[in-house]
Amino acid sequence: MQAAVFVEDHRIEVRDLPKPAPGPEEVLVKVAACGVCGTDVHIYHGHLQHEVQPPVVPGHEIAGAIESVGSEVTHFRKGQNVCVDPVVSCGCCRYCRMARPNLCPNLATIGYVRNGGFAQFTAAPAANVYPLAGDTPATAAILVETLACVLNGYDKLSLQPGQTAMVLGAGTVGLLWTQLLRRSPVSLLIVSEPVAFRRDRAARLGPDLVVDPANEDLPQKVLNVAPEGIDCIIDASGDPAAVAQGIDLVGKSGTFVVFGICPPEAAVAINPHQIYQKEMRIVGSKMPPYSLQRASQMVQAGMIDHENIVTDLMPLSELPAALDLFESARDRHVKMAIDPWA
Repeated sequence: MQAAVFVEDHRIEVRDLPKPAPGPEEVLVKVAACGVCGTDVHIYHGHLQHEVQPPVVPGHEIAGAIESVGSEVTHFRKGQNVCVDPVVSCGCCRYCRMARPNLCPNLATIGYVRNGGFAQFTAAPAANVYPLAGDTPATAAILVETLACVLNGYDKLSLQPGQTAMVLGAGTVGLLWTQLLRRSPVSLLIVSEPVAFRRDRAARLGPDLVVDPANEDLPQKVLNVAPEGIDCIIDASGDPAAVAQGIDLVGKSGTFVVFGICPPEAAVAINPHQIYQKEMRIVGSKMPPYSLQRASQMVQAGMIDHENIVTDLMPLSELPAALDLFESARDRHVKMAIDPWA
């Protein structure tokens, strides 16, 4: 089979690898598409050396169909459409037993340690595979994993009817957050995004206000419509400057969610007195802990506008180019996906 292999920093090679054989409790997935994620860019640049074990096939936003099943798997059949939870945890550490497998110190994450979805076939534990309706487009199914991550963050908000919310960034994650919050009981939803192409995509999803933080006064725009600050602010940009600015705009008893992946060396100055005075919360959110079921149901129900997010479907040979475009062409791309059969 054809697969893209992350060999070392800034080096990915398309190789002919043996077709995997599923273990007794695994399934073999014929990959229809695999989304290109910001985390894949971090892997490519060597920013996740403590989590990734090259040579490895990256790709963790996997959609496909069952090709074959292991000897102990009874609940999947050949040809069934599926998506994959890439978080393969040990099941016995403190965090796994707290139902927090995304914090497991012994992760063997698909696309990081185990071979992932930038290949024609990939093997995964059956427990990590979720069935999808036969008419679910692959370009929608690749969003399930990211949406599951968003649901993990959303659960931390404890939103109340009438509260206000703001999303910083309108890439894939920001657009998913925008759709989820638009369906929530918030009375005001603001999206901040410096790139016009992405602001337009966000505006199509119905927020009350879309702001260009590069050319407009974001704090003033926010305070004009929410004089006491915002109840829930989510950083989906991974930009330390946006994080710092967003924390200042959180209102009393509000919550700031650090969701975007900032560079590991980034630091943001925080005023402890501000946190104390406002009784505000700053929380982190990463990876999907048992939230793929809900995410898959939302996608199958047509609750997510995937066509507004997935802008490109590219062949396996163009994966390095897609990773470069992820950073250099934000003005014309949002979510790119790889079709390993193209």
